[in-house]
Amino acid sequence: MPTYKSEINEIEGIYQIKIDVPFAVKFVCLYLFKLNGKNILIDSGLNMGNWKKKLFSAFEELNTSIQDIDYCIITHLHTDHIGLVRLLKQKNPNLQILMHDITHELLKWETSDDNLKELEQEARGIADQLIKYGISEEQGERIVKFFTYWPKFLQYQKPDIIVHDRDIVFEDLEIIWTPGHSFGHICIFDKNKKYLFSGDHILSRITPHIGNFVVPSHLAEQYKDYDFNNILKHYLASLDKIDNLSPKIIFPGHQEIIYNPHERILQIKEHHKNRLAEISSVIKDNPITAYKLSQIHFGEDLDEINSYMALSEVLGHLLYLQAQDKVKKIEKNGKFLYYC
Repeated sequence: MPTYKSEINEIEGIYQIKIDVPFAVKFVCLYLFKLNGKNILIDSGLNMGNWKKKLFSAFEELNTSIQDIDYCIITHLHTDHIGLVRLLKQKNPNLQILMHDITHELLKWETSDDNLKELEQEARGIADQLIKYGISEEQGERIVKFFTYWPKFLQYQKPDIIVHDRDIVFEDLEIIWTPGHSFGHICIFDKNKKYLFSGDHILSRITPHIGNFVVPSHLAEQYKDYDFNNILKHYLASLDKIDNLSPKIIFPGHQEIIYNPHERILQIKEHHKNRLAEISSVIKDNPITAYKLSQIHFGEDLDEINSYMALSEVLGHLLYLQAQDKVKKIEKNGKFLYYC
């Protein structure tokens, strides 16, 4: 069983609880603070190893127990942010759980045994598409396993409060729907202090992964105006939504506190602008698959998960360019080739 280290920092009355994770981001940050007499926790952490022990020890170090926490706001569906939500609710039935409508629908769908067949069908649909984008059939089978494996780390917990874009909660916190890294991702903005809790939407040193979603048909129909193929478009638009709020400090779900929000947002946008230019340069008069392009960009020695993430990232940029008619796609021998 893996063991993790923890650390607590106080930044202007906000308690940051940092606990290790076995991922490239190194640790997850949860935030605990008091607002209008209520104790609010941002995210619930990872249900793995001794994570819950470290989290409850952090509460004790802050002279707080789970019984003292009034609300927990979930930023998005990923297991390192929502993993312990059911346990927290069991420990404190009075704790009010908040999550976006989309996050709730996906959590309910992915954790229901009744939907396992549909989940596998949706995952297989994505795998079949990725095969056309250049991966092998064997890799496609592993993609199906990847998409059906990770939901096993999730446990369903019905939220007490469903939130939507621009909802105001606890008088001072505004919910900002920021799709991109995750379909139901939200940021939480303190309108008075100008603090933003950004989850994985904005990080201090890396750009969050932008990629494919497995989405059930009923949710796709409900959000039919949302272009599932152009995730980067939604992510960049979400960055603008945040920038327009003029946050003073950003408290991210990983890495360091961001004290220059506007500059960091510009850096992220510039990064994507440069990647779009680099991709266009590589495929100019040179039709290749998205998978080959990902190998050129990120190398050929990546492990299985990172190889898929690299392909997904490159594909997000190609689809963004394609939507603007800046690249073309042809099919040859069962594979899609991109060029401009």
